[in-house]
Amino acid sequence: MVMTGDLQGRDYTARIGIPNYRDRIQRHYKDLMFGTLNDECQAAEIPCPFQHFGVHVRFSQPTEVLLYNDDLRIHPGLCEIVERVGPLVLHNVYLSEAVRTYGHRNRFPHLQFHVDRNSAQTTRYSMYTRDPKDDEQRHPRTASTLFVANIVAHLQGIKDGSVKRYVDKGSRASALLFDGEDMDTVLGEVAFEQLWDEPEGIGEIAMIDNATVLHASYYRNIAIPGYRIGVRYLAGL
Repeated sequence: MVMTGDLQGRDYTARIGIPNYRDRIQRHYKDLMFGTLNDECQAAEIPCPFQHFGVHVRFSQPTEVLLYNDDLRIHPGLCEIVERVGPLVLHNVYLSEAVRTYGHRNRFPHLQFHVDRNSAQTTRYSMYTRDPKDDEQRHPRTASTLFVANIVAHLQGIKDGSVKRYVDKGSRASALLFDGEDMDTVLGEVAFEQLWDEPEGIGEIAMIDNATVLHASYYRNIAIPGYRIGVRYLAGL
C-alpha cells in the first residue's frame, strides 16, 4: 500500500512496512496457537492493535521536521499514527539545529528486545535519529533496528520456552528473541526492520510507543555493531 502527498510544499511517499500484520502473526505461530490470535491476546492479556505494522514516509527533498515542542511533547498526530501502526520511520529528514544534538546515543544489544520506558512513564515515546549532518551518522549504518508488537514477544517466548502459556501474562520488558532462527522467515513477517541504509547524507528518524512495541538491534555481522544511534524520549500531548 503506497500513498503520495504534499506536506507544506514537500512531496512525500508513504508505504506500509508489514501489511496484514495480524494475519502474518497468526500464520507464523499457527503451530503453537490454541485458537485465534484474538484468543492468544486475551489469554496473555496483551492487546494487538495493529492491522498493519510500521509506516515508511519518504520525502522527495531533504526536509526539516518539527516533531515535538519545547516541553518534549510530540505532535498529537504522531501519537495517533504510532498507536495505529507502531513504528513510524521518516526518510530524507533532519531536525533543526536547535535540537539536533539533544538526547544521547546508544547501541542496542543484538536481538535483545526491550522497552526504553514503561507505559506508566510520561515520556513513553522513543525517537531514534540518524543525523545527516554528523560526521559519523551521515554514512549508512551497518546494523539495523528491529521492532515487534508485544504479542509477538509473548508468542516467541512460548515457542522458545521462556514464557509459560496461561501463567505468564502481560507485556515483556526485555527478552532475547529469534536467536538462532532463520531471520529470513522473521523479517518482514513478524519483525519490522529499519535498516538505516539510506545513502550518505540522508537523515532518518524512527518513532515508537514503548507501551505497544519492543525493539532491538540486529547485527548481520556480530563483529560490526555499527555506530550508536541517536535516542531521545518524548511525551504525548
